[in-house]
Order: sequence, then C-alpha cells, then structure tokens
Amino acid sequence: MNEQEREIDLFEILNLFRRHIYLFIAIVIIVMTFTVAQLYRMERIYSATATIEIEPQAINILGGDIELIRSGVDSQGNFISPKDYYTTQYEIIKSRAVSQKVLEMIPTEDVFNYLKGNGNGNKTKSKQVNENNNIDLVSVMQQKISAEPQKNSNIVRISVEDKDPEKAAFLANAVATAYIEFNLEKKYFETKDAARWLVDQSASLKQNLENSELALFEFKENNNVLATTFEAKQDLLSKQIAKLNNILTDEEIRRNALSAKIEEYANIDFDNPDESLFYKLSKEDNVIGNMMKLKYLEVISKIDDSAQIYGEKHPKVVALLAEKNNIIAMFKKEITGILNSYNVDLKMLNNEMKKNRKMLSETQEEAIKLKKLDIDYSKLKREVETNKKLYGIVLERSKKADLSALLKNNNVRMIDRALVDKTPVKPKIETVLFTGFVVAIILASLLVFLVEFFDTKFKGFKDVETISQKSVLGVIPRFQPIEDSKFREIVFDVKNKQTMAVEAFRTLRTNIKLINPDSKLRILLVTSSIPHEGKTIVASNLAVSYSTVGKKVLIVDADMRKPRVHKVFGLSNEKGLSTLIVGEHSMDDVLAKNVYDGLDVLTAGIIPPNPSELLESARFADIMKDFAVKYDVVVIDTPPLSLVSDAVIVAPLTDGMIITVNVGETPRDVFKSVVQNISKSGISFLGTVVNNVETRQEKKFKPYYGYSYYNSYYYTSEEDETSAKKKQYS
Repeated sequence: MNEQEREIDLFEILNLFRRHIYLFIAIVIIVMTFTVAQLYRMERIYSATATIEIEPQAINILGGDIELIRSGVDSQGNFISPKDYYTTQYEIIKSRAVSQKVLEMIPTEDVFNYLKGNGNGNKTKSKQVNENNNIDLVSVMQQKISAEPQKNSNIVRISVEDKDPEKAAFLANAVATAYIEFNLEKKYFETKDAARWLVDQSASLKQNLENSELALFEFKENNNVLATTFEAKQDLLSKQIAKLNNILTDEEIRRNALSAKIEEYANIDFDNPDESLFYKLSKEDNVIGNMMKLKYLEVISKIDDSAQIYGEKHPKVVALLAEKNNIIAMFKKEITGILNSYNVDLKMLNNEMKKNRKMLSETQEEAIKLKKLDIDYSKLKREVETNKKLYGIVLERSKKADLSALLKNNNVRMIDRALVDKTPVKPKIETVLFTGFVVAIILASLLVFLVEFFDTKFKGFKDVETISQKSVLGVIPRFQPIEDSKFREIVFDVKNKQTMAVEAFRTLRTNIKLINPDSKLRILLVTSSIPHEGKTIVASNLAVSYSTVGKKVLIVDADMRKPRVHKVFGLSNEKGLSTLIVGEHSMDDVLAKNVYDGLDVLTAGIIPPNPSELLESARFADIMKDFAVKYDVVVIDTPPLSLVSDAVIVAPLTDGMIITVNVGETPRDVFKSVVQNISKSGISFLGTVVNNVETRQEKKFKPYYGYSYYNSYYYTSEEDETSAKKKQYS
C-alpha cells in the first residue's frame, strides 16, 4: 500500500467517525457517567503496612556449637538456599496458621462481622452466621494479607487491606506479631523435640557404652590380658622376639667360628710341621706351644748337625729322629685334645641354638595369635571409645538444648509498626477513570463500526466507485422544482437560478465526452438500481444539456411500466414508443419535435402488457438504428435494473449505460448486485451519476476527493461550451 492509499484509508476512518460523531460522543458520555457512578458506589479499601526483618539465622547467644535449629537448614539437616528459605517465609506469613493466630488477637467475639466490617456483635450471632453461610474466617483473613519483599534486603512489608483504616493497621501489626510468635514457637518446639530426642538417645547410648565396656573386659579376661594391658603384652613379646633373634645371631657366629677352627686343625700336616703349626698351637696355649716349638727346633737342628758329622744312620742321628717323632706325637695329641674340646663346644652350642630357636618359634606363634586377637580387641576398644564419645556429646547437647529452649532468640523482628493511613488504595480513581475512558472509546468505536457495518447506504463517492469499478461521472445537487416554469424539473430553464445544478449537468456531459475522446457516444442509456433515484430527471436534464450546445438530441422514454418523461416535458402519453413498435403510429406521429431548443421527445406511449417483448423485438432495434442516424445524441430512460430486465435488453443497442445512484437511499448490496449482473452481461458500463446530493452531504464526501464539485472556480452564468471548458480545465 502506497502513501496515498494510506492517507485515503485514514480519511475514510476519520470520515466514518465524523458521520457518527454524535453517537460516538453519546456512548462515551454514557460509559463515563456509568463509570463515575460505579466509582462513587465502590467501597473504599484502605491499606496498612508493617515492616519486619528476617535474618537468615538468629544470633547465637550460647556459642557456635550450641544452636540446634538454624534457619536455612530443614529438620533433616539439609541445606536450603536463601531464595527458597525466604519464599517459604512469605508463604508462612500468608498461611492459615498465622491467620488463625491473628483471629485470636481480634478484640471482639464477633470475628466474622469484624472482618466483614459490619460492626461489633455478640459471639452467638457470629456463630450463627458462620453456620448458615459456612464461612471460613481463616480464608477471609488470608485474602487480606500480602507479603512483599524489598529488593536486595532482608526487609519484608506485610500489608493488610480493609474497609476501615484503623482495622487495617491493627490487622497488619497483628499479622507481623503472629508471624514473629509463630517463628519463635516453631524454634521452641523444634528445640524441645530435639532435647527430648537427645534424652532418649542418651539412655540408649549409655546402655550401649556399658555393654561395649563389658564385652571388652570379658575379651581381656578370656585371653589372659587382665594383668597388664593388651598393648604391654604385645610390646613384651616383641622385645622377647628381638632378644632371641640377637642370641641366635651371636650363637650362629660362634658356631661358624668353631666350625672354622675345627676344619683348620683337621687339615694340619703333622709329618711336615711348619711355622703355622706352632702358631696355631701357641694361640691355644702359648707356653706349651713355645716350649714344643723350641724342643722341635732344637731336635731338628741337632739332627742336621749330627747327620753332617755322623751320617744319617748313626745311632745318635736315629735317636734324634726318634725324639723328633715323639715331639710330633705330642703335637698330635695336643691338637687332638683341642679338636675334641672344640667339638664338644660345637655340640653344646648346637643344642643351645636349637633350644633358642624353639623358644623363638613359640614366641612368634604367640605374637601371631596375639595379633589376631588384636583385631577383635581393637574393634571392641573402638566401640567403647565411640559409645563413650557419643554418650558424652548427646549428654552435653541435651543439657544445652534445654537451656536453648528457655531463650527467646528469634531471627525475625519488627522494624516499623503499621500506621493508620486514611487514604484509600482501592478503588484507584485515576486508574478506574482511565480504564472507563478507554472502555468508552473502544465501546463507542465498536458501536460506530457496528452501525456502519449494518448500514447499507452509501457513505460517499468512494463507495460508489469501489463497487462499480467506474468513476463517478457527475454529482447532481438537490434542487427545488421551479413552480412558475414550463419545465419545472429542467434546471436549464431560463428562469432557473440554480446554477450549481446547471454546472453539475454540464460537468456530467463533459465527463461523458472525456470517457473516450476518440469515439462518439451517440446513444446513452440512463437507468438506476431501484425506483425513485431520479433517473428520469437526470436523463431529461442530460438531454437538455446536450441541446444547449447545439446538438440535435432525442430523449426516449423506454420505461413502459412507470413512464415519467412526458410529465417532465408536459406532453401527452396517448401515443409513443409502444405504439410505434407495434406499428399503430408512424415516427412523425409519435415524436414531439423541438420541445426544448434542439430537443425532441419520444414518450413511452400506452403502457403495454409485455414491455420486455416489445424492447426485444426487431422493430425496436430498427427504430434505434434510425435514431442513431437522425440525431447527434439519443438519451434513453429505462426502468430500474433490480426490478426488471428492460434496461439490460436495451443496453446492447446503445453505446453505453449510465446508472443513477442516490447515496442516501440506494442500498449498497442492491447496487453491487446490479453491477455484477451487467458486468456478466457484457454491457458497456460508462459510470455512475450521484444524484440528489445535499450541500451538507457534499461537504461530508469532500475528503474523498480533496475538493468540492461546487467550488467557486465553476462558472455561474450561461456561457457557451468553449468558455465553459476553458474555465473548467484552467
């Protein structure tokens, strides 16, 4: 949609409201009057607000390890997020429990009438009302309460609405007080319940402790660890095992040394004793070893000397050799004694080591057994320690819980008490009036559109053009018949001063010519949708308009049902078109010559019983051909299109059809149906003539075109055609 179309739509809407301005204003006034009346009748509601602070948890007077019930932790010890915690508190404020406590604070026995604002009454009457109406007073109280948290703070505003400002203030303070008491009672009972549970648990834990201690004692008794502690016995066995290991290690070293010595002495070569033999012997017995060594060396020396002097077989040498053998025998005997001694020591050492190994094995077995017992012992001991610790904690907590229950420690406190505010919060006058005004505008607009929707009359020229899809060729103003004129309904009469109507018909004539400047429209059919739209007057004045510019014009009254052309021109209707078609009269007999300057008239004649058949006859077609030859312009007046088909029958014999429309009378749906029918018939539809337009209507329709058909630039005197065109298109 382009800018021009948008502008036209806006003009249409504005014009729509302009047409129904009085209806629109009336509806707005009625609705606003009703709104003001209702506003006056509405009950005044007052509000009072008390301010409280809700801390996440109360101040812990007894210390960090004493508080049992904390805000932000539920009864199972699960953490609650701050958002969920505060949301829960807002719901508690509006809960039935708090409302019930508020009802108990109301200083009257007639709670129902107090809440409803019906004044004070007695208790019996209140009960009767409640029973009859089954009223839930707690729900009534709940509906009055609202809790509004303040952003980024722990502050909550508790508001109560009531018809009485003093009651509203009292109830707001009562709700705040009831919530504080409810929160305190909740903590008290939770703490008392915890203390009771702790006492019950302490008795059970005490019994468990005694049973575990008895089980530990019996275990030590059964395993013979009563004289000392279980740990001391384990330590003793560990030391004994270490000691035996050390003894065995030393004995192993001694045995290895003895074995080495025995092996060393067992490998001695007594036939060729050397220095090492005497060294080994001296290590065992220094005196004997040195003495034998000296004797052996002395004998060897003597043998060497005697052998050199006496020879080897000399008796002296032989005696010395025998002495040498005796010394070696003594060596053997001494070494054998030493070996025997070492073997005895080795045997004794082996026996001792065997005994120690057995003792070590027994000790280790005992230690392993004790280690196994240590598992059960440790389990029993841990159980004793755990029960002892739990019993101590629960016993301490139960005592401190009793003390905590006695403290009125609360995390909710009053900040500001509600004050009496005598300014009503409901109804909001500005909001109600504004809403009423908006509703009035909407309702008035809807009613205007509804009236417009059911109004079947044309609203302006654009309606005619939109439905017909053709331009409006002319707009004929309403004019008064000229009583003292020969042709009362012809505006071109010399005595007529209605120049606006004259110029309207001249404009119509010019617009018809401009439809197709290259072709001549000689035969024009003028009709209407329904009767009484002024088609005959339009046809007659249009014919006269052509005659005033020197055209030879004929007007034919083809409305052989309700003819009127003869009345317009003051002629007889005894003969005419009907008698001409049937051949009763000739052309010259039926034509009224030069009725107006240059204008001939053919009246309808006697009304026949079959007008449609006459118009469909070949005779009528021939007559129309003759008219087209003899006259410059032929204007034919036919019956309305919605009633009969006469106009549709005649139309193919003409150069074009013009439909007269009375915007104040013609129904749009009828006109639309007529246009659709002639469009289907293939008839040449030139356009429409809007007839009988009053001055105020012309002004009403002016916004569709942006100008008036009767603005001052139109000429107002009798002028020739050339002068008229110059002024019209200048």
